[in-house]
This record gives sequence, C-alpha cells and structure tokens, in this order.
Amino acid sequence: MEFLKFNGVKKAIIILCLTAMLTPLAVSAYSIKTGDSVYLPKNEIIEGNLYAAGANLTVEGQVTGDVICAGRSINISGQVAGDVICAGQSINISGQIGGNLRLASETINFSGQAARNAMILGSAVVTAASSSIGWDLLALGGTFELRGDIGRDLYGYLAKARLAGQVGKNIKLNFGSRNKNSQPLAIASTTLINGDLNYTSDKKAAIENEAIIKGKITQSLPKAVNKKPDFVSLSWWWGNLIAVFSALVLGLVLISFWREQIIKITDLMLNKVSASLGWGILTLLLAPPMAIILLITIIGIPLSLILMALWLIALYLSKILVGVLVGRSLLNSLLPKQKDSLILDMIVGVVIIYLLFALPLLGRPLYFIAILWGLGGIILTLKKISHKPANTTRSF
Repeated sequence: MEFLKFNGVKKAIIILCLTAMLTPLAVSAYSIKTGDSVYLPKNEIIEGNLYAAGANLTVEGQVTGDVICAGRSINISGQVAGDVICAGQSINISGQIGGNLRLASETINFSGQAARNAMILGSAVVTAASSSIGWDLLALGGTFELRGDIGRDLYGYLAKARLAGQVGKNIKLNFGSRNKNSQPLAIASTTLINGDLNYTSDKKAAIENEAIIKGKITQSLPKAVNKKPDFVSLSWWWGNLIAVFSALVLGLVLISFWREQIIKITDLMLNKVSASLGWGILTLLLAPPMAIILLITIIGIPLSLILMALWLIALYLSKILVGVLVGRSLLNSLLPKQKDSLILDMIVGVVIIYLLFALPLLGRPLYFIAILWGLGGIILTLKKISHKPANTTRSF
C-alpha cells in the first residue's frame, strides 16, 4: 500500500469538494489533512468534514461532520458526528460514530459505536464485545466475527462467520456455492438473535446449545452452478470483441485530437505510479458522495450531473490510457530503433490489456487497478497544468 505516500492530495479533494461551498445547504466547512502521517490529537476539534489521506492516519479528536479517508493504516478513536467512509489496508475504529459506517480494508477491527447503519468489506473483520451498531450491518468478504451488538438486521455474503454477540432482529447470510470451509457458520453460546436466522450453505450451522434464537432457523441450499466457462460461449467472445473495438475507436479519436496530451499523461503515469494510484483512489471514493450532496440541495443538480458525467467519462478513458502506456512501454523495449507511432502503441496496448481483463481470476483486479491508475494520471495532469504560472504578457 505504498501508493498512498504522495503529496498534493489537497488539490484533488478541493476540486471534488468545491461545489459543496456554492450552496448554504451543502457542507459549509471542511478540513483537509495529508501526508505520510496524519494525526488529529484529542484536544482538537474539526468543524465540518475531515478529508484525510496518507500512509498512517490517526484521529483521536472530534469531528463535527463526516470523515472521508484513505490510508495504509487508519485508526479512529475520537468522536465523529457524521459518517465515516474509509478505505485502507488496516482499519481500527474504537470511537463513537454519530452516522453511518462505510469501511473497505484487508483487516477491520471495530470496537466503537455507530449510531446508524454499517457496511463493511474486508478479508478479516472483527466487531469487539464493546461494539454496537444502531441499525443494520452489511458484511462482505472473507471471515467475519460478531462479538458486539447490532440493533436491527445482519446481512452478509461471506466465506466464514462466527457469531457471539446480539442481533436485534433477523440474520440473513449467504456463504456461496463454492465455499470450501468445513464450518462456514458457527454460533457461540453467548449469541442472542431476537428474530429469524436464515443462511444459505450446503453445510449445517454449528449452533451451541446455550445460544438463544427466538425466531425460525432456515437453511437454504445454494443454487447449483453447472455452466460452461465463459470463454466457451459465443456471447463472451462477441462482447469482448465489441469492447476492444469500441476502445480502439475511442483511442483513435483521442490520439487524433490530443496526441501531445496523451503522451504527457502516460509519461506522468509511468513516472509517478504511486501518486497516480493514490489520486485514483481518492477520486473514485470522493466524486460520488459529493455528487449526491449536490443532488440533495436541488439547486446543485446541474453541477451534480456534470460532476458525475465527467467522473464516468474519466473512468472509461482511464483504461485506454493504460493501454497506450502498456503499448508504448512494450514496443519501446522490443523495438527501440523503430519510429514512435502512438496509434500502433495504442492498438497493441489496448488489445493486450483487454485480453488480461478477460482472464478468469486476475481479470477483475487488473481491471480495477487500470481504472485507478488511469484516473489518477488524469487528475495528476490537471494538477500539473493548474500549477503552471499564468502568462500575464499580452500582445496586441
């Protein structure tokens, strides 16, 4: 996760948040903190939202709005009046959250209190005995352990779960049709479920005798998966062929009108890989929330639509930029004496990356990385252009 060690995050966040200042109904105050190590001490109060990015983030103080952050290691022990939306490698939340909780990380430890809903995506997730979630919890990912309390319902699509806490209403968990765990669902003696337990698995749940389940227990078998591999079907080949040719056509248009700009963006992406990925994560995370805020304010609807349109366009263009970069790097290394042809680079690169995207296991992760890389390259280029000194000399 070294891609989060970069400077200049402030500009991207300000660009995404600037429109929120145009109306009194939007968030009127915010604070931006960036760097390898970001620290909010106990005696500090942030009025409004806190936007933070860095390798190590620690929030011990108070935030009167939302916390939106990205980092390698994230620790929040302070009080947040609004929502917490964070992505990282390791996240530890032990503070009080007045709104919703939205977390995505490899490992997540939650020992605090969230007043509303929680959505947690992670490889290993643990909610401590001291934790509480006021409304519903949606858990997605690998292993999940519930030791604390949930006010209403628990939903999840998981590989393995162990329940030892309290759920106010119902539980609905799905363990998939290809789950190799010998015991996907285990319910400890300390568990209290005030509603129904519904789970989808081909293996029975291990329920200890002292566990209390007041509603019905329903086990559903996963649907059998008896389909041929995708690459066997004609529709798979046809769909990928259309996608490749669409990308090639758009790539030709981009090179025809913005050849020099494409070269500058791909050079910047190659020279600043970590920064590009970091900018890509921030842009991917922050653009939709800001568009929603503008949409709610009614008078900000046009700006919201423009922001989302630009965001979606940038997402699509990012893959083509990565294709150009791959093609340039490959042909320059194989044919160093050949005259540079950006169109040939684009064709070779786009075909290669779309073939990689079609791989069964690696395709989706590579697709996601390509989006982040290209998206970050676009933002980095815009930042570099905006930092150029204005030419005040005029000729008449």
